[in-house]
Amino acid sequence: MTRVLLVKSDCVRGYPTMVDDSPDRLERVALSKDVLTAHLEGEAVLLHLGTKQYYHLNETGAVIWKALEQGLDLDRIVGRLVEHFDVDLATATTEVERVLSELRDRDLLES
Repeated sequence: MTRVLLVKSDCVRGYPTMVDDSPDRLERVALSKDVLTAHLEGEAVLLHLGTKQYYHLNETGAVIWKALEQGLDLDRIVGRLVEHFDVDLATATTEVERVLSELRDRDLLES
C-alpha cells in the first residue's frame, strides 16, 4: 500500500470488516465544512477555504476521504482499505489512524 501524500501549498489553483464493538472503532469522523474536494482518477485534491491551502491525496488517502464523505465508521474504512489494496487488517488500521491524525492536524476534519 502506498503512503498518503499530503502536500501543502500556498498556491490555490481554483478547484478545489472487522468486528469490534468498542465505541472508538464505531466513531464517525466529521469533515470540516471549510473544505472543498475534487476527486480525480485515483486521487483527491482538498482546498481549505479558511487557510487557502490545498492538499493532494494519493489513492490511499482518496479512498479514506471518500469513505469519510460517505459517513462510514472507522471499521468500515479499514475494511475498505483491506479490500481495495489487498493489505492485512493491522496495516490498514495503522494507515487509517495515521491519515486521520494528519487530516486533523491540518484542520481538514472537525475535532
